[in-house]
Amino acid sequence: MFRSGSSSAGYLPGAKIMTTLSDLVVQPGEWYFGQAPARISTLLGSCVAVTVWHPILRCGGLCHYLLPNRPTSADALTVPNARYGVDALELLRCEMIGQAPLSEYHISCFGGAVMFSGNQKVGESNAELAHKWLRLHSITPKQEVLGGNKGRKIKMDLATGGIHMEVLDLEWSQGAGI
Repeated sequence: MFRSGSSSAGYLPGAKIMTTLSDLVVQPGEWYFGQAPARISTLLGSCVAVTVWHPILRCGGLCHYLLPNRPTSADALTVPNARYGVDALELLRCEMIGQAPLSEYHISCFGGAVMFSGNQKVGESNAELAHKWLRLHSITPKQEVLGGNKGRKIKMDLATGGIHMEVLDLEWSQGAGI
């Protein structure tokens, strides 16, 4: 049975629910947690994806967040929003601990590239949040590919825990407006 976004509060924005085997694309601001034989993928630039996999239970998933924190005006919202890392990571963590202790998962981080001109450091801020979350939970990532100036495509197989990362030939350049 596939699980994603289950909560006593009902449907949560950004959750993916999957009922049959397929390749699932997790879009920016979404998260997914489920069991093998699912295969999940996502495309990253300045966003960060944190992937999780349990080798015995063969369950796992990922969150794909756009910004590390909610804007001040959104702080009053009561429903978590996976667009923001603080919410996406907590939603994913709650699903994880419902299955097994955090220490039993293989956890990896990807993304956080510099994709915008000027002083915007979105990718860097997203990567910093991932590091902060890992430290908070005493987690050493199995794999970490953060920063740079190129996008990445991540594919994860929940049956094996295998992660394939492809560096995209697209990078930010002056005036590109990515």
